[in-house]
Amino acid sequence: MRGVEKGRIRALAQAITLLENRPSFQQQFFRQFKSKSQKPSRGRLIGVTGSAGSGKSTLIAALAKVMRSARKKVAIVAVDPTSPKTGGAFLGDRVRMQNLAEDPGVFIRSMASRGAKGGVARATEAVSKLFLKAGYDYVLIETVGAGQLDFDVTRFTDLTILVLTPESGDDMQFMKAGLREMADAFVINKADRPGAHRMADTLVRSSDAPIFKTVAEQSKGIQLLYQFIQKRTSSLRGRLRLI
Repeated sequence: MRGVEKGRIRALAQAITLLENRPSFQQQFFRQFKSKSQKPSRGRLIGVTGSAGSGKSTLIAALAKVMRSARKKVAIVAVDPTSPKTGGAFLGDRVRMQNLAEDPGVFIRSMASRGAKGGVARATEAVSKLFLKAGYDYVLIETVGAGQLDFDVTRFTDLTILVLTPESGDDMQFMKAGLREMADAFVINKADRPGAHRMADTLVRSSDAPIFKTVAEQSKGIQLLYQFIQKRTSSLRGRLRLI
């Protein structure tokens, strides 16, 4: 446990594997951290959800870079769907975030959903909180990408961002599922494409949540999004999380 609290990568990786493979052990595992000297975590859990192809991985990578430039320690938990046929998962987010791999202040963990519904794996919450215990400032959690079904992440995160594309304006059926009401902010990614303004207008009419336009591949709009995250999560300082 001491290795995790000191942020040692090997100890953290081993603990994550343990939490993934032994879900029934999670409560007992975290109980080992509790002590009189325990301090509340100041880190924040940020959920990033949205349909496949919306650019969540690229957005997260760009956001992590901005956070690192602000000297923040960042963990990324990327959940990929498990094939019902083979039982395997692609776990390809590491490839899309390769330019972060050399940064010692970024820890990327790909995680198979293992058949769990709701956009995250059964161990995602526990693993995310483990990163907080290891001293990470932000934990960015990327859901599977099943659109309207990806709402479980809202249950344990401090902030949930729904990523859309201009093309999403042609089919708003998923908005009826309640994810719209659960999102703390909308990001229209690939906003250089036609339809971005129409998409923003639709969101303005249907929600009070702030709307951001980004082109994640070019890092456009990412700084404004980070400033919003900073401001919104700083207001939570009065209720720091004890793990």
